[in-house]
Parts: sequence; structure tokens; C-alpha cells
Amino acid sequence: MKIVSTTFAVLIFLVLSAITASAQDKQEYSGALLWKVSGNGLEKPSYILGTHHLAHVSFIDSIPGLKTVIDNAEQTVGELLMSDQTAMQAKIQEGAIMPAGESYKNMLSDEDYAKLDKGLKDLFSVGLEQFGQLKPGMISMIYTITLYTKFYPGFNPVNHEAIDAYVQRIAKEQNKSVLGLETVEDQITALFDSEPLKDQAITLACVVGQGESIKESLDKLNNYYRNGELSKMYDLAFNDPDDTCRSSQNYLNALNKDRNDKWLLKLPQIMKDKSSLIAVGALHLAQKDGLLYQLAKMGYKVEAVK
Repeated sequence: MKIVSTTFAVLIFLVLSAITASAQDKQEYSGALLWKVSGNGLEKPSYILGTHHLAHVSFIDSIPGLKTVIDNAEQTVGELLMSDQTAMQAKIQEGAIMPAGESYKNMLSDEDYAKLDKGLKDLFSVGLEQFGQLKPGMISMIYTITLYTKFYPGFNPVNHEAIDAYVQRIAKEQNKSVLGLETVEDQITALFDSEPLKDQAITLACVVGQGESIKESLDKLNNYYRNGELSKMYDLAFNDPDDTCRSSQNYLNALNKDRNDKWLLKLPQIMKDKSSLIAVGALHLAQKDGLLYQLAKMGYKVEAVK
């Protein structure tokens, strides 16, 4: 079974969990996917692009101003460098293995174990006997990517080039520098190890028990992204009152807010050095903990490109 890279799964993985989030300033930085950052000592503006890791690359033609920014930016910045997929895949698979002595039998009640086992068998025809060597975060990613492929037959995870990967590839073809804000080890820690495995396993059993009802959320997510509705995407991912499979706030912070905070320590110098196209998952842009609001608080002028 081919394990899909974390970068393709981060956004869709987030939509399966929820926390109670503040609505402060939720409408101020929404309505667009490309944002101009200027002022505060910058000689040239930089741009932040909110990506959907599973969207077809042709969607970039629908984002106003993006083609010009791709051509004119002096460098491209992503969540992580996408150039060495083979090495990334090897690290992800190594990080996804369950620790020795741990098992789903030990972590789950009999009811939840049966629910998870059945849900996996319904989709893959094999259950925890085969999947049990993987951590819950990896099973969740494989499960949701497979559901996504089932719901949207035009999506092929093997041949898919994410928008993130595309803008990095074009930058290299144009002999521009490409930077990563974090390493694959950082993403592995956030996805697989930032919450006790037992808690992750319980949430996974709940999510798998929802089965095909997940499609409604995915349809909403895709529609919100196409319309640049960042606040609605955020609320769907983190503040959905109908979501019964709740992860802890600490876990969701590790996936989103904590990573934003680390990136914000790097972005001022990156933008000062060169005019940059910064392409990261759209959920990292929205709300008071998002990059746009935080950069504005730091004194930058943040404007939608429409």
C-alpha cells in the first residue's frame, strides 16, 4: 500500500477535528487566497498564497494576480521543501510506525476497536490486523485520502501535483531560491506525536465511524476554498458544532497555531531579504492566530489581491 505524503493530507486531516476558537477579526482577512504584504521596512512587497493541498494545479488560473506574482517574486517559500519526495516518504513511513509494545487493543475499548476495524475493512477490505502497525495519524491520513479519491474520482494521489509543489517547481525552473519554513520531521511530530496515541486512536475510531457522511464537509471545504472564504474554512475545520469527533485543543494547536507562531519568527527576515511568494495551507492564514492577522499586528500592511 502506498503511503501518501503528509503535505497532501494536512488540510484534509484538519477538517476532521474541531476545537472552540475565537471569532475575533474573523472577517477582516477573508475573501481572497492571495495577499500582498508591504510596509514595515520592506523595500519590496511579498505575497502569501493560501493553498489547498488536494486542489488540482489548474486552479491557479482562477486566483487573480497569482501568475504575475509567480513570475515577479524573487524567491518562493513553502511549508517545507518539496524537491526530495523519496527522502520525505522514507522519513514519513519511519515516523508512522507504532512504538513497540503499543497496540490498538490496549488503547481502545472493545466497542471502539470493533468500530475502527469494521470501518477500515469496509473501505480497504483489510482491518487493524494489517493497519495496526501504523500510528493513528497515518491511518487517518490514508483513510481520508482514500475517501477523497472515492468521492472525487478525478483526484489521483499518485500523479497529483499540489499547488505548493507547482510553485516551488516553477521557481526552480526560473533559477530562483526556494525555502522551507519547517522540516518533514517537524510535520511528523505535529501529525503523529503531539497528542497521546490513545487519544488519537479514540478520535480515529470516531472519524472512521462517520464513514461517507464526511463528504458533506469535504464539499463545503472545496467550495469555500474556491471562493477564498478563509474564515468559513477555518470555522468548518476548528469550530464546527456538528463535529462529534473532537481532538484536544493542544493537538489542534500543534497542527496549526503553534506552527504559525514558529513561521512568524522567520517570515520578517525572509521578506526583508527578498520579495517572496509564501505558499502555505489556507487554514494557516485565517483568524486571529493566522499569518495575515499576526503580520498586520506586527506593523505590515496586508491587502487582498483581487
